[in-house]
Amino acid sequence: MSQSTDLMEALKRELRSRKITYRQIASALGMAESSVKRMFSSGNLTLARLDAICEVAEIDYGALVRARVNDQKLLTELTAKQEAELVGEPKLFLVAVCLMNLVSFEEILETYKLGAAELTGYMVRLDRIGFIKLLPNNRYRPLTARTFGWIPNGPMQQYFKLNAGEFLDSHFGAPNEMLVFLNVRLLPAHLSVFMDRLRRVARDLSEQHNEDASLSLAARHPVSLLIAARPWHLKFMEDLLRK
Repeated sequence: MSQSTDLMEALKRELRSRKITYRQIASALGMAESSVKRMFSSGNLTLARLDAICEVAEIDYGALVRARVNDQKLLTELTAKQEAELVGEPKLFLVAVCLMNLVSFEEILETYKLGAAELTGYMVRLDRIGFIKLLPNNRYRPLTARTFGWIPNGPMQQYFKLNAGEFLDSHFGAPNEMLVFLNVRLLPAHLSVFMDRLRRVARDLSEQHNEDASLSLAARHPVSLLIAARPWHLKFMEDLLRK
């Protein structure tokens, strides 16, 4: 990742931690919100614009540069022991998911049956393992990289597999639900292209999540996306194969 891209990601992260929206920046700079979104998505940001945005958001440029350096040390995954710790403690797991979804301290207290001291204790634990950076007044900065993922077949993925039935227990008929299952045969080269496309879909959803993070919890609807692809036969089909 280039230095300019690193700096842009650090700026986005700082704006999210301050709950500053693109609309607020556009209003302060006398620009259309669509222009601001395009500027951030393309990374085409002049130094003059950068200075103006930092002034609007009250971000110290030196702190932004230091944040860029720190971003290079972001978590890409937890250890197996840390994942097991999350899975083993429901409330800690809940808080970790909330913080990954950029839910504020106050919103967590309003939404879930947690006390302020209890929530602070969980946040301190997550700060110690480098999951977040705890800031004054119960604010925080997530320290998970854009490439963060759970360990393949690790404690978190095993936990999901055991509880996948709960996720699939729906008619998937609501406007914000969808279930598509296809069984096809493709050339290896075409399959590779398709897999890349699925990865881009996941990245796009993550990017949209980051853009919406400055909005209130009530304005953001939860969505869980499961993408899975592998060679597979139903058991009865497997039994009918000529070995």
